[in-house]
Amino acid sequence: MRGLTTLALLAGLGLGGAAAVVGFGLFNVSAQVGHLPGVTWVLHTTFRNSVSLRAPADDEVPPLSDPDLVSLGAGHYATACAMCHGAPGEPRSATARSMLPAPPPITEAVAHWEANELHWIIQNGAKMTGMPAWPVEKREDEVWAVVAFLVAIKGGTAPDVPSPTLTGTAYCQSCHGDIGGPVPRLDIQPADYLEAQLDAYLTGKRPSGIMAQAATHVPENSFAELAAYFSSKPAAPVPGLVPEEGLGAALAAQGTRDVPACLACHGGQETGKGPRLFGQNEAYLVSQLTLWRNGVLSHDALMAAAARELTDKEITTLSRYFASVGR
Repeated sequence: MRGLTTLALLAGLGLGGAAAVVGFGLFNVSAQVGHLPGVTWVLHTTFRNSVSLRAPADDEVPPLSDPDLVSLGAGHYATACAMCHGAPGEPRSATARSMLPAPPPITEAVAHWEANELHWIIQNGAKMTGMPAWPVEKREDEVWAVVAFLVAIKGGTAPDVPSPTLTGTAYCQSCHGDIGGPVPRLDIQPADYLEAQLDAYLTGKRPSGIMAQAATHVPENSFAELAAYFSSKPAAPVPGLVPEEGLGAALAAQGTRDVPACLACHGGQETGKGPRLFGQNEAYLVSQLTLWRNGVLSHDALMAAAARELTDKEITTLSRYFASVGR
């Protein structure tokens, strides 16, 4: 009984002390005051073990050496990450260095992490560090672009980070003019479609962490001007269904009672109900069809229904077909 009484007394004193710290503001939250001895080690060790436990498996890491993927990651890093971690060979700002804990220079930040662990950190962020989570949920696929850039930094092969001061068309051009692969061509789309997509990214209707960041980096009242600038090339005509075009053409022309054929909405000269696909980048088409198939993209019920039953092979076949025509 005496032991229980002692424990209860100690618990009460502990709770009273905690209440005093919270209620009277006894804990100094100043960023100029470091942690008590040993606290930094505890927090860092907890963080490392937490990341290692939750990171994707090694076999889930995609190929990361594609120069287009690396460049896309560098472009996002320039405006979303460099403000705290700096760029390779460039110092962090004085403001970033005064944070507690201070974000490490990017070469130090990536030195002791593997690709799967970097992915988890970028996607989830870290509490009490100022490290934010990825801007939107369920877009783990996008995070690999930034990971590819960070892996390139570790290997000493990273491209230069675009200037974070780029604005307007120059800012958009740094990705949509200089990078292929996972970045869509804009010149084949009508201006009104491009303007609508910028608004969808800004409002979150169309989820993309990379484009959400980009859409907030340019003034909303410039969307129409940007769309007009990039919509500059006449659309490719819709090709006829000829035997040598094979399975891709057949799939594109195949519809059902409830879902029309791809070609019914994604035409050539006419805008139709959806974006123009002929001549679009294959890697981008694969990623978008996969997102529609998996339910990540759902802002158009007809497109969601059209993609729902597609297999990986059909997605690749359709993407290759549309990408190969109109170049």
